[in-house]
Amino acid sequence: MEPRKITVKHYLNLRAKPQFYGKEKFFPLYIQIIVTGKKAQIKSRINEHLKIYRSDIERITHNNPELKNLFLEGYFSETWLKLIHKQKLFPLWHLLNDEINVIIRIIKYHNPFHNKDFSLSNFSVEYQKHSTEITHILDESIKEWYRDELKNLFLKTIDQDENKELFRLTNFFIHFINWNNSFSSFYETTFEILPSELKMLENMLSNELRVSIKAYLAYHTKVNILKRFFEKRELGRISTLSYLDWETDIREFLRNEFEKIFGEQKALEYIVSLDNILTKKIKQ
Repeated sequence: MEPRKITVKHYLNLRAKPQFYGKEKFFPLYIQIIVTGKKAQIKSRINEHLKIYRSDIERITHNNPELKNLFLEGYFSETWLKLIHKQKLFPLWHLLNDEINVIIRIIKYHNPFHNKDFSLSNFSVEYQKHSTEITHILDESIKEWYRDELKNLFLKTIDQDENKELFRLTNFFIHFINWNNSFSSFYETTFEILPSELKMLENMLSNELRVSIKAYLAYHTKVNILKRFFEKRELGRISTLSYLDWETDIREFLRNEFEKIFGEQKALEYIVSLDNILTKKIKQ
């Protein structure tokens, strides 16, 4: 029987083309994974999470723009990697450890020691899916869904005299709203300025979309609480509210929070709605 051990460690990909800082060679950071005799090598993603720690990186590099950019692009030298581990430099050492912990959690979630179909062959995709920020996915998905239904209403009411007001509204919302903004920002601003018009449009949307909008807005009020609950930034951890977090912690946490406000039935309806959006987008 193979030992039930999961090995995850960082290394520099010395086969890649190096970047230079002075005479020192910098290579992209990779991760080696070994589980039940299966092996995989994937690119580290900690550089994607360093933006919010920019001031800390500037401090570590003495604000040297060349060295700072190498770190932010995910390139390190052997000397720097040893120094990070030796001095436990914040936030780099913490992010490296958190990335290992996240990967181990993803692997354990797939139950590798009892799942005969477990494989590491496509693990980089699994890693990306499970570490994706869910707030962005929810916002973009609902915005796209909302705009699609508006367009359908617009086309339906073009030649309907009895629905001129609805046509005018959908035309305005489709063509004169800056949809580069988040859906939550659009909704909050529009509700303050045009509450009756927004409600009129809402009444014409599908029930599934109306539920999803309410569920997402309820979720959005809890985002800051969730981030404080996980205390990720203060601990130098990967700060996203990820799909892995949703599956293992957030979904249940929100269900309990929603129950206090909306009751058991409505809370379950909201959680199912959000879960369906995430499952569709992440697992497609």
